[in-house]
Amino acid sequence: MRALLRASHTARRFARGLRFLAIVVLGGCAPTRPRPAPAPRPPPPRVLVVALEQVALRATAWVELHAWLAAAARSPSSTGDPEIDAAAVEYAAALADDDRDELLGRSTHALEACDDERCARAAVLGTPFARPYLATLPHFLERHWTERATTARNAIEVARAAIPPESEVLVNALARDLAIDWPLSPPPPVDVVAAAPEPGRDAPVRALLGAHGGCFSKLPKESERVQSARITDCVLGYAALRLADRSELAVAIDRELVARGRAAERTRAWTAVAVHAVAVTVATWEPRHVSSLRRSTAVVMPAVMQWLAEEWPARIRGEPVASFAKRYVDAFLAQ
Repeated sequence: MRALLRASHTARRFARGLRFLAIVVLGGCAPTRPRPAPAPRPPPPRVLVVALEQVALRATAWVELHAWLAAAARSPSSTGDPEIDAAAVEYAAALADDDRDELLGRSTHALEACDDERCARAAVLGTPFARPYLATLPHFLERHWTERATTARNAIEVARAAIPPESEVLVNALARDLAIDWPLSPPPPVDVVAAAPEPGRDAPVRALLGAHGGCFSKLPKESERVQSARITDCVLGYAALRLADRSELAVAIDRELVARGRAAERTRAWTAVAVHAVAVTVATWEPRHVSSLRRSTAVVMPAVMQWLAEEWPARIRGEPVASFAKRYVDAFLAQ
């Protein structure tokens, strides 16, 4: 009888062990509660600004779309997005005769002044870009702005790291030679886009500073200092181009052009002087520097850039603004 009781007790213990084992095994195989999906990242602000001491590097959705459509219009390859490609076809028609980028430049500058969508919509109204730009804008903001903003922001960070501590000295020298009221508060903005459109056939430089292109590319065996000089040159060059209204020299050049009935040449004349002055100034910091902007301008206006190479020392040494402007316009109009 006792043997039977012991056997029964052992069987019960064995059964309890099996049940425990089953609970452990089955519990380990039970489906785990799904983890909550990470909250989607909010889209980047439509205006991104990184303020430095001498300049403010900026990326905006309004300028970015305009730049992308213009770049796609001048490129034979597809963007991969039918809506963007269709808008680019209309942009190509608008830019067909804009060899000097005058139309592209005006519309770009109007959009550069915008901090919101309402301003951007108003900026393109009345231009050949209005229909494709406005039709594509909602699609661009929803599908592409995040990616394009990331590319532009990465370029901004590269530029911020590349500009040397001596930039204040460079800006002071540049301000003296170009007779510009600079440094400024707030600093002048330089818009950066993922890809700037190719310049028109007779345009000295691209309308915008692009993350992809000569300014940010690194050449084989190139030192970081030389690369930094090229990026600094591009940033200061585009800043100087925006400061014509603050330059006594630009005003004097404009006055000479108006007197000779050539006021429409103001932008080209100022571009040549500004990019040459920046190239010379940055080369004082890094003698091996070769300016992408100056090289591009020299392709379009070789005689003027050669004249500046020979005569600019006179301005650096203090030739009066009015005197230099007169001699420069003589050379500029004779090209």
